Amino acid sequence: MKQNLMRFTIACALISTTTFAQSQKKNSADLKKITVTAINTDHIGSWKLISQKVTYPDGQISMGDSTNVFQHKVITPTTFVVTIEKKIPNYDNRKLAVSVAGGRYTLVNGNYEELTQYASFKGFETMKVNYKLTIEDGKLHTVGTLSGSNGESTIYDEVYVKEN
Repeated sequence: MKQNLMRFTIACALISTTTFAQSQKKNSADLKKITVTAINTDHIGSWKLISQKVTYPDGQISMGDSTNVFQHKVITPTTFVVTIEKKIPNYDNRKLAVSVAGGRYTLVNGNYEELTQYASFKGFETMKVNYKLTIEDGKLHTVGTLSGSNGESTIYDEVYVKEN
């Protein structure tokens, strides 16, 4: 039995070696035919919010910046995480995370859509987040809508700087 297994193993190895040795080698002309499409990865990284304008469905506008809105966005090649911190007076005004959300995203021709898979608040399953994303002078700028289960959309205009 051991001899048959050994013969079978050697036969398989010889067949594999023969097949590999006979496979056609790719020459440099063949390799030049392959084109690589560069994917822009400038949006990948850890970002800190520096300005925010929120326009609610009723027309009310809220303005924020890095002195009163502590928001961070981490973007990987396939996922995102957003955290919001708040100064808590009962904790000597230390910042604590009060909100977090994350999941997958798509980015096609500057159209950025977040597909939220988890969050620290209710209703994230029905959120639709669609932005136009641009990067200029090292700043990530998103403008677009966040729609909830009620169908109303809130417009967010946010600017971030990259964190080290």
